Amino acid sequence: MSTIMERLLMVQDRDRKITQLTREQADIPERIRQVETRLDAHRGSLEAAREQLQKNQASMKNIETEIETRKQKISKFREQQFQIKNNDEYKALEHEIEMVETQIRAFEDKELELMETSEESRGLIAAREKDLAQEEKRVKEDQEVFKKRLGVIKGEVHDLKIDREALAKEVDPEWLARYERIFKKHGDYAIVPIENNACGGCHMNLPPHLIHDSKNTATLTSCSYCSRILYWQP
Repeated sequence: MSTIMERLLMVQDRDRKITQLTREQADIPERIRQVETRLDAHRGSLEAAREQLQKNQASMKNIETEIETRKQKISKFREQQFQIKNNDEYKALEHEIEMVETQIRAFEDKELELMETSEESRGLIAAREKDLAQEEKRVKEDQEVFKKRLGVIKGEVHDLKIDREALAKEVDPEWLARYERIFKKHGDYAIVPIENNACGGCHMNLPPHLIHDSKNTATLTSCSYCSRILYWQP
């Protein structure tokens, strides 16, 4: 293998590393968003528990109002009983009172259920607040990791570009320009070895004359299928 081809392969190595790091850098904002989505899920869960507690408390307040209204109704019935002298009317009011008392007991039972549910909601809220605090800590740590990684990537890309520029200066401009066009087209390997008489890029079998030409270190030989530059490795 010629020294020029070796230099070109080194340029390709730097270009591939730069490309990989640049892609990773572009992916980090989305990865941060996914981390923050975990936090949003915990916040939503906590908010749902709080809303349920508020609904229970509002329902309990309504029940207390209904109970008080019926107690007042019973008081009025009692007052009416003192004023009437007809036994049938008295019994009719007594029946009304019993019906209202039954309604009150039903409301009280419902109120007890809501009280129990509210206690469960408070316990759930406390647990979810704890989970949220722990998740906030984890998310913050993950964000810091990503921020540090961004800094590392920028430094590595900067160093690779400087190294790449120095290597490129030692490559024939025509060879370099041809390589860069092919690398831009494929986005990965522009220079590939011949493997088992096939192109190391597209893996198509190569005609004998291309294999022969690739051994000439003074010229560049391209795959007739994918256009990648071929090199022979003994």
